[in-house]
Amino acid sequence: MLSPKCSIQRYSAILPLVTGIALIVTNRWFTEVDDEIAIVDRSARPLRETIHMFLQGIGQHEHPPLYDILLHGWLRITSGNQHLLRLPSIIFYMLGAWTLAAAAKRLAGDSSRNWVLLLLAVWPFGFHFERLATWYSFCFFLVALLTLVYLRFLERPTAANWLWLVAAGLALIYANYFGWAFLACLAVDYILRNRGISKHSMRLVAVTMAVMLFAYIPLFRVLIKEVRFGMGVNGVGFATIVNGIFNIYCLFVSESVAPWFWYLAVPAGIAIMSCLTIVFVMSAPEERKFLSYFFALFLFMTVAGILEPKRILFISPWLVMPIGAALGTLRVGSVRRMLAISLAIPAAIGWYGICARNLYAAPRWVEPWEQTARQSASVVKQNGIVIGNNPSFFFYLTYLLHAEESQGDGRFKGLLPSSVRVAGVYDAGQWIAADRPVAPVVELVKGVHYTIPATPTQEAEAWLAQHCNLRGVDRELSDTGVEWKHRYAPQIDQPEWRVEVRTYACQ
Repeated sequence: MLSPKCSIQRYSAILPLVTGIALIVTNRWFTEVDDEIAIVDRSARPLRETIHMFLQGIGQHEHPPLYDILLHGWLRITSGNQHLLRLPSIIFYMLGAWTLAAAAKRLAGDSSRNWVLLLLAVWPFGFHFERLATWYSFCFFLVALLTLVYLRFLERPTAANWLWLVAAGLALIYANYFGWAFLACLAVDYILRNRGISKHSMRLVAVTMAVMLFAYIPLFRVLIKEVRFGMGVNGVGFATIVNGIFNIYCLFVSESVAPWFWYLAVPAGIAIMSCLTIVFVMSAPEERKFLSYFFALFLFMTVAGILEPKRILFISPWLVMPIGAALGTLRVGSVRRMLAISLAIPAAIGWYGICARNLYAAPRWVEPWEQTARQSASVVKQNGIVIGNNPSFFFYLTYLLHAEESQGDGRFKGLLPSSVRVAGVYDAGQWIAADRPVAPVVELVKGVHYTIPATPTQEAEAWLAQHCNLRGVDRELSDTGVEWKHRYAPQIDQPEWRVEVRTYACQ
């Protein structure tokens, strides 16, 4: 008969699998967002193009090519099946959860391992970002792996464990430029742990970094370009502080409950501060080290102007592991209960927002683009014209019009409007370049447009207003925080309505 301890370990070990199944089942609850669409679209292109861009020092997106190469292979295997796009990310998150739990066990024992698995299973922030077809979950797994092999190397500094450490580090820096910051933290940690044999530790760190620098030669020019142009150093001003606080809030609650819903945000904020205070003050030094490294990375990202909720998942292992370790090792039962309650409050608020679906700080998760695309697909099939400016809209329209299957050889070549084309479907720039074709029905579909310029859309709307008859305007999903966004982030063009469809009669 299994002991209670063995039973707990067995049941906790299946939590990542349960989480993965839940993510698959609920995928349709959450709209495909601009980042994953851009990455999927680019990854569908020939692999030689991606590699050539990096070897030429141009780069692609804001991350190195490792995840894109893996996703390219997945798109080839699955022919770009819409319902399988997110599956690799879900698998990587499951692997990351098991790996981070193993690291927590090495750091603080079996109980901490179980707590880490539980925290990751009920984490509302992870429930959103870990499913996306981007590098987020992949890098989460790589950070967890790097942490585990580093702790193994500290226990047994053998050549085999050193090779594992080097391999994990190389994988991370080939998947994310910020991986170098993780390596710097571990280098500092190793030197501080081995002050009594500093010459040996310094020599080992120097050799390790030399190997990684040599292996990174193909990407050096792209790395330098990203450092020069990818960061907008903000300093420590009011906007920077507000952004940092918002991202910490999102890390515990997720974006499902906006901070301007004060009756929920205030108790969540108090609970978050209580949690971090307890872990900093009451946890063991080993756990506190990783929490300190997390906040060092977080602070650097904040000041460097690169901190966004989407970029926090991959640094979160160094927050989740210390919290789980503290829950597993705190001697005073009342303090452990206070810590558990301070975690449960923001998590419960986050899950309430997920179920309510009308409290989001970032409504992109619930924008009804699939429904809108269905209506537009009907217009296209009846020889109408559709002009759009939102990547999520074009994503759904691609699959509804089977554009990915109409390109000759049956291979998935990407998404509308640039990688594949369908008659009657344009972004505003393409429509203007095509000399403004018209039809009895012309739809102008507008939304938030981070990657598509706003000026052509404005020009298209002005021309249609002048030359055609406006038959109707349909708006969906009002942004409850638009006033706050205009006040604190005026540089981002945030419309009041997340989806607007203007229908014109042009003949």
